[in-house]
This record gives sequence, structure tokens and C-alpha cells, in this order.
Amino acid sequence: MIIICVALEAELPDFSMNGYTVIYTGVGKVQAATALAKSLCHFHKPIEIWNYGTAGGVSGISGLHEVGAFLQRDMMAEPQAPRGSIPFTEPLLGEIQTSKQGIRCGTGDSFVMAADPWFEQQNIDCVDMEGWALAYVAQQYNIPFRSFKYISDMADENAMEDWTTNVANGAEIFTEKVRNGV
Repeated sequence: MIIICVALEAELPDFSMNGYTVIYTGVGKVQAATALAKSLCHFHKPIEIWNYGTAGGVSGISGLHEVGAFLQRDMMAEPQAPRGSIPFTEPLLGEIQTSKQGIRCGTGDSFVMAADPWFEQQNIDCVDMEGWALAYVAQQYNIPFRSFKYISDMADENAMEDWTTNVANGAEIFTEKVRNGV
């Protein structure tokens, strides 16, 4: 079985396929991590954990992309650790690589509606609100993790309106990708 974590049902409504279990985690890192950890207590260990959801594009990308790495864009504990890293961890816990190559995503508990120079410095392609936390839980349980992000907006002053209009647009593309063996 593969668990697919999705923040909101509006992002992936009516998904049903043999071998896959969808859990709707809620929005944000704490909600996502808690929902996934709780589900791992109730299911047999899945062969993989996937994340599907919307993201704001910050590097001009559009469409559906697989994520290769996550950074925490709102972990700011300087001077104890560089932005994006958790201080007092050995080794310093920051960027998390997924099991596949792909774009770079900055995760944080804020809806991004403006540019941030740090995104460009870190080669961030998109921003979301759950991915890093889900990747971290999967890593802690030694379960392979993959993430797919549909770019719903450009993380700018129009982001909320664009996200509202486009939130469900990637569901069919993602579902078809799963049907075709990803």
C-alpha cells in the first residue's frame, strides 16, 4: 500500500485506486506531520508515502512536478543555525532529499504572496505548507517518500485568488500520472 498525503480534499477530491490510501492532513507542518504519524499507527507500514498538493511557483515553473528536495523556509533560528535548519541537531537538520530527482520546494506555515530573496539564494522552485514535515516523518520511519506539486499560483499578490481558482486543476493530471505508473 502507498499512503498519499493531501492537505485538503479540494486538492484531490474523489481519488480512489487499489493499492493507495489517501489521508487528508489539514494545512500546515504540524497538522501534516501529526496526521501522517497517526495514520502510521493505524496502518501496516506502507511501501511508500507520497504527498500530492498545490504549491506556489517562485521560479517561473507551471504544471505538475515531482519534488526532489524540501527546505523549511520559515525555520529561522539564526545565529544558532542557518535559515532553513533546525539548531542543535547532529548533523544539522535542514534540507531533506526525496527518493527521486526533481524541483526544490520551500515549506512553511505561511501562504506566500510576495517574493523572498532567500528563495532565489536556495534555488527554490515552489513553496508549500506541508511537504518538509511529511518528508521528515517518512524519513524517521525509514519509508521512501515522493512528492508531487501542482503549481496553482505564482506566490505573488494574486496568489490567493489564483489558488482559489486553480486548487483542483491538478487532480486529474496527478490521477492520470498514477494510473500510468508515475
